Amino acid sequence: MKRLLLASAVLGLAATIGTANAAIIISDTVTIWNALTPGNTNLSPGQQGLPTATGAFGGPLGLVAATTPFAFAINYSDSGNNTIPGFFASGGAPTPGTCTGTCLTIPLSQGGFARATVIEFTFTETVAETFSVTHDDGVSLFLAGTENATNSNNLFGANGPTVAAPTTQRTDTLSIGPGTYDLWYNESNGLPAILQATSTPTGVVPEPASLTLLGSALAGLGWFIRRRRKTV
Repeated sequence: MKRLLLASAVLGLAATIGTANAAIIISDTVTIWNALTPGNTNLSPGQQGLPTATGAFGGPLGLVAATTPFAFAINYSDSGNNTIPGFFASGGAPTPGTCTGTCLTIPLSQGGFARATVIEFTFTETVAETFSVTHDDGVSLFLAGTENATNSNNLFGANGPTVAAPTTQRTDTLSIGPGTYDLWYNESNGLPAILQATSTPTGVVPEPASLTLLGSALAGLGWFIRRRRKTV
């Protein structure tokens, strides 16, 4: 029992420190590409979370929703709708205004890598931070406007976390400075469709609420230590 209490206190302290200043990133704009991709595998260009998956850089995915302002949280998890409107609704966001006609009804992705969607989110950060993105089918990150045909400017590396195992999510993290960024996300091979981007500013004093949580964790740890001394 004592060991359990100590473990709980330590885990609470670690969680408080690790998440004290993390915040969901708000996008500035969004652009969407989608197409049938018969015969593709997880290694095919159209199944990558890269600009080269799109027709803009020679890839097979065609534009279905032109760039439009879209100031909403990048926090999506679609496990049942499998449409572009359903994906955005999973994060409490409306359908982008340029998504009309067939964009409203086409599948977000299909099993067997037979259809895929790539979505580009642009966002702006004003301080140095740790950028983290949880995704299921691949992402890339570029300084806005620096995309090229070889993906060499991908901040995760040219062959970075562009593909994740089907239906398995992962989190990738890197340090970035102030600036405007393009986050590219691929959804392929069927649901779920998961994308969550967060930022944790570096060198920032924790907010009052975070300090309260930290104080509670420390108090719990101190209580355990005092109790243990009395029983020794």
